[in-house]
Amino acid sequence: MKTNDLEYYDLNADKWWQKGESLNLSQHLNQARFEYLSNYIINGKNAKVLDVGCGGGLACEFLAQRGFRVSGLDLSLNSIKVAQEHAKQNQLKIDYHQGVAESLPFESQQFDIVLCCDVLEHVNDWHKVIYEVYRVLKTKGLFVFDTINRTFKSKLIMIWLLEYIFKQLPQGLHEWNKFIKPDEIINIMQNAGFEDIVIKGFDLTGGTNFTTLKNIIFKGLTSQAESRNTALFDIQINEDTSVWYIGKAMKP
Repeated sequence: MKTNDLEYYDLNADKWWQKGESLNLSQHLNQARFEYLSNYIINGKNAKVLDVGCGGGLACEFLAQRGFRVSGLDLSLNSIKVAQEHAKQNQLKIDYHQGVAESLPFESQQFDIVLCCDVLEHVNDWHKVIYEVYRVLKTKGLFVFDTINRTFKSKLIMIWLLEYIFKQLPQGLHEWNKFIKPDEIINIMQNAGFEDIVIKGFDLTGGTNFTTLKNIIFKGLTSQAESRNTALFDIQINEDTSVWYIGKAMKP
């Protein structure tokens, strides 16, 4: 079976905006991502933002609705088409591009903020992506990212349990060897020139709480509970980077 199967995004692009689908899970994750991002934006009004690996445009639309000038890039052409059509339906002006993260189709020093969420563990060369992000950021620009740590725990939860045993994620979506340890990403970011690097846990398991993990596995990542007042699983920004982590860095 293929691993890191990026064809999945092309074949399922129509599901980005469908509640209950795996791809729409990004909508829930984005709530925590933007709460984290808001800690570091002093004045975001009219700021230029690039979402690297934008998929069907979920994060792009969230930002555009809040006054940011947004561009999005994704490898999946079908996802870009879905993003463009959805933005048109919502009368949002978003600049979408199909392309690879290792060679961003933008001039240097173009963006105030670059997002790269749930992407670095999928690309061919994440080192190049870091350098490209640095290039397109303006001076004092902000880089916000999240990715998956390469640990036994991440293999157990993200691949064995969620993909192969309980099938909450598509089988073959991830490849454990492409997961990235925090010290590895910090080293490359420092080499690229980034400063003020902060790494935090992006914890979907409630501090590896057994009940939370059990609910995710048996009730599903995307299924809504019967009660309208019951939300999807809680996401904590904490010190536990053992599975998934989120970070920020500045271009001096």
